[in-house]
Amino acid sequence: MKNDFYVVAIGASSGGLKALTDFFDHLPFSLPIAIIIVQHLSRDHKSLLAPIIAKHTEMEVIRLEKNTELVKGKVFVMVEDTELDVSGNTLLVGKRPAGKVNKAIDRLMISLAGSFREKAIGIILSGGGNDGLEGALYIKKNGGHVLAQEPNTAEVSSMPNSIIVYDHPIATLSPAELAQKMSTICNKVNDFK
Repeated sequence: MKNDFYVVAIGASSGGLKALTDFFDHLPFSLPIAIIIVQHLSRDHKSLLAPIIAKHTEMEVIRLEKNTELVKGKVFVMVEDTELDVSGNTLLVGKRPAGKVNKAIDRLMISLAGSFREKAIGIILSGGGNDGLEGALYIKKNGGHVLAQEPNTAEVSSMPNSIIVYDHPIATLSPAELAQKMSTICNKVNDFK
């Protein structure tokens, strides 16, 4: 399958809200991308992340409550008690499995890597643990790009640190700088179409 746009999967957990708003405050509006946000959420409290992000971007922000087609120029936000998979150009919404360990970021990125290959981009922001590491490795293995928040700028540095130590991302930057880096990455990836 040949896609004419890039899909950016952003994973965040503790401290991720500030990182996300900083990222969107500096993201160029005209990039040929769709963005999927996965943040570790409480199972039983309605997430307000979508309306918060909508205040920081001109892109349309969609709260993912059902299977949805991926479209460039939109931001798709995972909701409470769910997990996401990418199949072709469709985001599949499923119930989060029982258990304490949340691996929603890994799950999304692994499926994204299979569908979008070199046009998959993974970004790991502030958070504890190492969710996102396995997914980042899949993205890299399939020709995509991985970036991480500079740990010194993260409220909780475990997630970005795990990417830096085990996956060697192409860039480790502040959220604002990661947003600006997207233009460079999209132009470079476009060169290899």
